[in-house]
Amino acid sequence: MITVAKFKYALKDMMKTMPLEEINVTALCNRIGCHRQTFYYHYQDIYDLIAAILLNEDLAEVEAAKDARGVLKACLAYVNENFNFLRSTYNSAARDLTDDFIFGKLNAKFFSLWSSDKSIGLKKEGVRAVARRFAHVVADEFGYCFKDPKLTPERFVNRMNKFINNLIEVLLPSLISLSKKEELR
Repeated sequence: MITVAKFKYALKDMMKTMPLEEINVTALCNRIGCHRQTFYYHYQDIYDLIAAILLNEDLAEVEAAKDARGVLKACLAYVNENFNFLRSTYNSAARDLTDDFIFGKLNAKFFSLWSSDKSIGLKKEGVRAVARRFAHVVADEFGYCFKDPKLTPERFVNRMNKFINNLIEVLLPSLISLSKKEELR
């Protein structure tokens, strides 16, 4: 395994049992058996490593989803698998990285899904608006959950499953309707 991958896996593994604020470059390097200079050859600091992780994170299940519910369920599964990493990252100076990561992945996938769905009845800009608004609501809810230090991954999944159902049944049709009205102006 190459060194950059070792750093990524080690950081995610360490964050399963300790908050990001307690992890330093020395401990990370000791974990994988390398010198601090090796870390600084690849990254400026821990937050640079987090940015690299999020930038290169593969959400294959999200990409393979065929509808909005599937996208949200796949995203929820990913977040659940990486709950401590994402929550700790969100509650650190890297909050924007976490928000941008979730929003970016969802926005791109929703736009891709809905721009090829003619039954929605929106032009490209309308679809872009719906995807952007919908992804923001989802990313904000993930962030809201991450702020709760008492929230367990199990309770998080239950809470988000209810939220997803409401999103699909109530919010999505409302956003599509709003965008149709905006297109008429």
